[in-house]
Amino acid sequence: MKTTAALLFFCFWVNTGIYVAQSGSKCGVPQVRSPMVPSLRVVGGSEATYGSHPWLVSLRNKGSHFCGGAILTGRWIMTAAHCFASTSKEFLSGVTVAVGEFDQRVYDEEEQVFLIKSISVHEKYHHASPMSYDIALVELDQHIRLGAHVQPICLPLPDENILPETSCIVGGWGRIKERGRLPAVLREVQLDLVDPAKCKYVLQTVKKASVNQGPVWPQAALTVLCAGPERGGRDACQGDSGGPLVCPARSGSGHWEALGITSWGKGCGRSWGNNSSRPPSRRGSPGVFTDVRLLLPWIKRKLREADEQQRGATLSRLCGVRDGPVTDSEGMISNPALPGDHYEDNELCAWSIAVPPGYSILLEFHHFNLENDSYCRYDRLTVSVGSRKPVGIFCGSVLPGPVLLNNSLNATLLFSSDISGTGSGFVVEHRAVKGHSDPGCGTVVLLEDQAAVHSPNHPQFYSNDCVLRWVVYAPVGHVIKLDFADFNLEESDRCLYDSLTVLADVEGTEELAVLCGGSVPPPVLSYHNIMVLQFSSDSSITHRGFRATLAFISHTDLHDHDRRGVEGQRDGRRRHRDDLTTNQEHVPSYVNLDATDAGVKKSNSRVLFQEGDVDLETPEEPRVHVDTGLDDEDYSKEASGMDH
Repeated sequence: MKTTAALLFFCFWVNTGIYVAQSGSKCGVPQVRSPMVPSLRVVGGSEATYGSHPWLVSLRNKGSHFCGGAILTGRWIMTAAHCFASTSKEFLSGVTVAVGEFDQRVYDEEEQVFLIKSISVHEKYHHASPMSYDIALVELDQHIRLGAHVQPICLPLPDENILPETSCIVGGWGRIKERGRLPAVLREVQLDLVDPAKCKYVLQTVKKASVNQGPVWPQAALTVLCAGPERGGRDACQGDSGGPLVCPARSGSGHWEALGITSWGKGCGRSWGNNSSRPPSRRGSPGVFTDVRLLLPWIKRKLREADEQQRGATLSRLCGVRDGPVTDSEGMISNPALPGDHYEDNELCAWSIAVPPGYSILLEFHHFNLENDSYCRYDRLTVSVGSRKPVGIFCGSVLPGPVLLNNSLNATLLFSSDISGTGSGFVVEHRAVKGHSDPGCGTVVLLEDQAAVHSPNHPQFYSNDCVLRWVVYAPVGHVIKLDFADFNLEESDRCLYDSLTVLADVEGTEELAVLCGGSVPPPVLSYHNIMVLQFSSDSSITHRGFRATLAFISHTDLHDHDRRGVEGQRDGRRRHRDDLTTNQEHVPSYVNLDATDAGVKKSNSRVLFQEGDVDLETPEEPRVHVDTGLDDEDYSKEASGMDH
């Protein structure tokens, strides 16, 4: 019987184990239904189904809803800092947290109400500069009873790469329109992420135009992302603040994660595409959300500190072992430090490795045991180079093969764990190696230059049970073209046995081609500046393999190439008509086989801001998504000029 090397490879690279449903609840999976279904059509929002947002909570002041939040663990809620203009004992004594809430008028089936034990507001948050650090963590006085309608939300992974225009969703009990009423029943609205460059631009357009702006607070680093249509009509509003912007995980696992926290906006549901032509008072903005990915270290640190205080421990850093820069040219990286121990929950560890010029980095694993999950959603180790270029993502319990980072002078190992299900960790040896040799089976190879790639032993026969992977990065603004000079793999239906799979990302969510057989395939073009080649063979029947070259093509050259191809086809058609008229020999027109405009338009930009990206003053009358029970005039005074 044939065995499929594709399964072997999948275990080697992504999971290294079989997913087993665990007792208890995992995050981000509604048991009632997914909060966003393909048939969902929302214009300004619609009523949700009870249990479709099991992580959503209602914060109440003396019984009246004023903000939302999201369940992170059995005792911790994530919300917006601006929901707590005061953290005095007097104010907090009147605040309750309702989980399992759906209809504010009745006591729902799994509804539970808690008091607040403690609250942590980000130290860099300031109410007069609402664009940054708008996050708070609330500790409940008792543990939440999880059930079908009460579940935690997933945090995004530290290296999560969510594409612009990804469809996300916001749920809440906020106003149904600007200055409108608060609904009793939970509502939801679908919002697409806005490209970060467009988000930055539109936020600049909502700045106050007057020179008499009052005090100007020092501008902190922006920690926001935007979501919502340019034409308006769909948005969050007052009362939705603190609730999560949940997006589907790119892994395709069906999980949802809190990519953002509802923070503020200019008006509710206003159009914002032509802000520059409007007076400041009539300008709009997309929804502005705290970017959770940028604040993961803070979240993890607070959760770990609380856990360690409860256990009486003194360790308060993010990682259970010492991480940071690695100065030695060779050595071991281990987590946990002692064999037989388990790593901790909510860890976030990063090791940076550097080698001298002329050397490459070789990583070899001696032990590997992380929580099993088909999509590496919970605990995982990511190997990256340069500026956030992932090369390998590992979880499970099968020992990964070596990782060779050709001509890379630095690398980062990033480890993250969630709130449950730890393993015995990993031990990886790092070495600086000089010179080049053909990579063998079981290796992951990084390529950042135009080069030739071939199957092991080519043009001799490759071996059985071989798995080899190349991760190729072109410069930003380029795509990658894979041209085959020779190709001869075992032929099978759907390429089940021996194959070369071409992927558009390291996670393997976008497949460009699966190739086998004896015919030389046409060239393959990437969507953006990354391409992953995955060669695998099974336990019987081998062939000569393949040889191919990698070329980097700039977007400008590609579009010029496409234009010349179109013009060539037009010229060919004209010549063909002339040939028919003059009875001359027909000269075939040029046909561009590589044209792929639609693919090139795709982007893998992260939706985030770094410090210094844009200098924004406090916008005029920003829409802070909060309803304190005060009228607009009183709230304006309470929030130092930030009214709805």
